[in-house]
Amino acid sequence: MKRIFALLTAVFMLFILVACGNTVTGTTSGDSIPEQNTDDNSPVTPDSKTLVVYFSMPDSEDNSSVVIDGEILGNTQYMAYVIQENTGANIFRIIPETPYPTDHDELVDIAKDEQNDNVRPKFVGEIENFAEYDTIFVGYPNWWADMPMILYTFFDTYDFSGKTIIPFNTHGGSGFSRTISTIKDLEPNAEVKDGKSISRNVIEDAEQEIIDWVKSLGFEKPVTPPESEESETTTPPDTEKSGKTLVVYYSATGNTERVAGYIANATGGTLFELVPVNPYTSADLNWTVSGSRVNLEHDDVSLRDIELVNTIPENWDEYDIIYIGYPIWWGIAAWPVDNFVKENDFTGKTVIPFCTAASSGLGQSGELLAQMAGEGNWLTGKRFSSGVGEDEVTEWVNSLAE
Repeated sequence: MKRIFALLTAVFMLFILVACGNTVTGTTSGDSIPEQNTDDNSPVTPDSKTLVVYFSMPDSEDNSSVVIDGEILGNTQYMAYVIQENTGANIFRIIPETPYPTDHDELVDIAKDEQNDNVRPKFVGEIENFAEYDTIFVGYPNWWADMPMILYTFFDTYDFSGKTIIPFNTHGGSGFSRTISTIKDLEPNAEVKDGKSISRNVIEDAEQEIIDWVKSLGFEKPVTPPESEESETTTPPDTEKSGKTLVVYYSATGNTERVAGYIANATGGTLFELVPVNPYTSADLNWTVSGSRVNLEHDDVSLRDIELVNTIPENWDEYDIIYIGYPIWWGIAAWPVDNFVKENDFTGKTVIPFCTAASSGLGQSGELLAQMAGEGNWLTGKRFSSGVGEDEVTEWVNSLAE
């Protein structure tokens, strides 16, 4: 299956840990209706400002998922990534304020209780400039023949008047159920398309189907991957006039370390590795196993305060350009990077994030680190695939000075 190449970084939101999204396949009581995948004949305007919003749960070993180069993606998450790449849209992930359990049986029970009690779970972060978006793709798994209740919170939070809503979902056999009509009831002043629903049983082979559907709506894949574009509010560094360069990185499996080395070679920069006092083992990093270290840290924010062997580089004040590299964990920068960002003063420095991932994009990871730092000129940054070569990395570094 083809690899997805880019996630737009201009998304104004939070953190997170979030990852994978799967369908909770609870009993539908025989009341589900057939899938509604027929495309509306009235196309959206492809040059309108577009946003992809989706809710996706951390994967558990009891649920199916899409695995690309060893990276686990949730089914709804995977759909969102394909849509984003082929529309050039911004992307926003709905993250629950109180994390859901990764155990499938517990999740099913909680989902049903929330539905029975008409709960409105809170989510973290917000979409900046929401009023500017004309077209919004909204994705979710089918839980008990309905949207997860956190989607109701989302629709309650924002005014969709005059906007076009394009639903998409993943399911275990129930399709959209009644969710399209529910969205129409919740947002009577918006135009709600029929959308696209795909079974999780075929999601891994559905990339082209999703792309064809997106094209049928009037969108074309952006010529230039969005995450390679420079931020409109920042200025790339002039490496001939700038001072020393520092390449900071945390690497879990060696991919980020390799890219950091390429950047150091291209810039003549100094390498600085972030090493946890309590290093991660292979078992710690296995997010397919419920109860592994990264899953526990994902579910409990208080566990993500990772002590580093060395947080402050020598001669920190002498560096003008700082590259910061990390793998993507649940849609954000791996949290061992956080304490480095918190402990250093980035005033007057140009900071360039980079990440490695099989399919995840840079997402909001750089922006979240910039918010955490509070100072510095943070550029958009770049996502590299896990198998990227030195020539591609060097070309990107050189482009920053053009």
